Amino acid sequence: MTVTTTQTFQSRLRARTIGCALIAAGLLQPALGSDIEPVERILNTARAFAAATAGTSPDQETLIEIGQLDSRLQLTRCAHPPTAQLAPGARTDGHTTINVRCSDPVSWSLFVPARIERHLPVVVLERPISRQQVIGPDDIRIERQAVSTLTNGYFTEASDVVGLASRRRLMPGQVLTSAHVTQRRIVERGQEVTLFSARPGLVVRMKGTALENGVEGERIRVRNTSSKRIVEGYVEPSGAVRVAL
Repeated sequence: MTVTTTQTFQSRLRARTIGCALIAAGLLQPALGSDIEPVERILNTARAFAAATAGTSPDQETLIEIGQLDSRLQLTRCAHPPTAQLAPGARTDGHTTINVRCSDPVSWSLFVPARIERHLPVVVLERPISRQQVIGPDDIRIERQAVSTLTNGYFTEASDVVGLASRRRLMPGQVLTSAHVTQRRIVERGQEVTLFSARPGLVVRMKGTALENGVEGERIRVRNTSSKRIVEGYVEPSGAVRVAL
């Protein structure tokens, strides 16, 4: 995993940092000389916590940005390294807030805005895909993306999507999510299918008409061509429909 950190954030983050840093009581109380908590130690605590929160992966690249603190801060030096945790309701990636705290010799707490951005190889469309088109190996590519913005999920392996069908028209460059794909439709409504039922030593086959679309393993209704009865069965990979005797 590659981790990149920066202390300088965007201007809005700097402004937000000042407001957050002054929230906890007593943060501007004077302290002198060696009694002052080094700002760099506070930032390093937040940075180390952010790196631990991002986790590790062989293919992962992580960008960590930590907001600046108010230069007027004069906190009593913590007797031990400060601790850190996510602020209540904060996210584990993207724009977030880290709560840095001390309990000895005095208690103080402040909130440090941060951005934790994980970049991973994900499946992206190489070419346009029409609705219900089966996705092939040449239709996709693997591309590194910031995954915190992919709120609908993503795929990391080409094998996860090859052979699936698109739910709607998709454009090149789109990151594929589970909302975009479904199992390939094997049976179409109105299609003539083979109904079969099997048990040891006996297989019965007959013709029928599918009354519903169906993917592999899905239960659909079929009208028996001979008896006109409507039965229910499970779609097989071959396109036949398995029914109970």
